[in-house]
Amino acid sequence: MNDDHERKRTRWKVQWGVPARAAGGTARAAALSGDERREIARKAARARWARHLPRATHEGVIQFGDIEIEVAVLDDGQRLVTQSGFMVGLGRIRPPKGRQYYRAGANLPAFLTVQNLRPYIDENLVGAASQIEFRTKQGVKAFGYAANFLSEVCELFTRAHHAGVLKDTQRNIANRAQTIAEQLQRSGSTHLIDEATGFQEHHEKNA
Repeated sequence: MNDDHERKRTRWKVQWGVPARAAGGTARAAALSGDERREIARKAARARWARHLPRATHEGVIQFGDIEIEVAVLDDGQRLVTQSGFMVGLGRIRPPKGRQYYRAGANLPAFLTVQNLRPYIDENLVGAASQIEFRTKQGVKAFGYAANFLSEVCELFTRAHHAGVLKDTQRNIANRAQTIAEQLQRSGSTHLIDEATGFQEHHEKNA
């Protein structure tokens, strides 16, 4: 019934001289299903909401040997590691299966919540674990972590490795974490992010 009503309105607009562009838009809207209209409305709402997020002004990739981790500097000065860069860099994309999880209310990635890592999760790591929502330079909504979260996670795996509690499936993460930690100790996360994104050069020019 509603679709029929919209079609009649479109014919009326064309008949009485409503601009063709507006009439065509109404016709296209009338041809959409209810689900399609709702999806368009959801996307519009997300776009409006995302405009209020901090935006990346500089983006880049840090090379840790053969490991690449995407990073960014936001317009409010925050340096961060992107969520996807963090997960891929440490060799984790999917959460582990068939494990018991550490329930402590912390917003930790799933691969850190397994029971054998529980003794090594401290306040510093939990404090750095909050996700940061932002827009990429292209305007796409994304998530990231504070720069120091990466070093905290590397420290966790170093301690767990020395304690001999890691499972076989976690050793690859520990090896990657060691490679990352060695470079972070030499240069520091802020310096590496500024260098990888070109923000350091931008900052020096402005200074």
